[in-house]
Amino acid sequence: MTSTNVEFVTDLMEFSAHGALIQAFVMQALEQYAKRVAAMAPEALDTPMVSGHAWHGCAVEVRDKLAGRLGRSGTNPLPVTPSQGT
Repeated sequence: MTSTNVEFVTDLMEFSAHGALIQAFVMQALEQYAKRVAAMAPEALDTPMVSGHAWHGCAVEVRDKLAGRLGRSGTNPLPVTPSQGT
């Protein structure tokens, strides 16, 4: 039976060969990706399947929520490199 995305992430976070360290890894991955996407122009994120503005909005939301949880400033996006905009 196929699991939902929520079930998959829960399983990943709770049952890892690396124990609780996986949780730090997943949180760090979320934070880094959200910062990179939030730093990009929404128009650069457009795809045939997803609006760039919606994807950018998701990134800003995740970035800000993680910043609040981790006690960091969420409004200092990473600089956009030329390869990120293409």
